[in-house]
Amino acid sequence: ETPLFYACKSGNKTLVNYLIEHGADINKTNRDGKTPLFNACENGNETIVKYLVEQGADINKENGNGETPLFNACNNENETVV
Repeated sequence: ETPLFYACKSGNKTLVNYLIEHGADINKTNRDGKTPLFNACENGNETIVKYLVEQGADINKENGNGETPLFNACNNENETVV
């Protein structure tokens, strides 16, 4: 995983912005097929989710299990993200 994954997981919006502004791959996948958007959705980081989508994150990207970021948000009961 890249620093962007960890920034999204921890909810560090400032770092997310910095990394994307400096070329971080917003749709890079980890070994499970997840993108940084999955981490933001799983953790209920609504502000980061919105920013990632605005910056071109693929909302339909499926992980290795065929799940999308929306599925993960629903599965984790993150209503504000949904």
